[in-house]
Amino acid sequence: MTSVLRDLSERWFWAWLDKDAATVERLAAEDYLYVAPDGSTLDRRAILAIICSPSYRLDHGTRSEVVVRVLGHEAAVVRHRYEGAGSFEGASFMDDQRCVMVWEKQAGEWRLVMEQCSFSGK
Repeated sequence: MTSVLRDLSERWFWAWLDKDAATVERLAAEDYLYVAPDGSTLDRRAILAIICSPSYRLDHGTRSEVVVRVLGHEAAVVRHRYEGAGSFEGASFMDDQRCVMVWEKQAGEWRLVMEQCSFSGK
């Protein structure tokens, strides 16, 4: 199960780099919630609007320090460090974040239900 969750979290990461909105839509739970480093929250609809926006792009990104923690048969936490850069609505950004992803098995399929990222202290 650990390798499946590692692969799914990697697929989510690559979907963002490739602007693959279909994969993000498929993996995100209906009640998906993203908590940004500034404390703001974005629901599934808002996240899909970002990835579909012509003004959004990632120039590069890497994940490291990936750890999967299975919580029973139907839940897991994946934590990692994300470093990348891109732009959105004309503003460039650089990210160095520690992130936590909460995955839940829903109707036999793993879905990302929540993601929270904080700026790295490094």
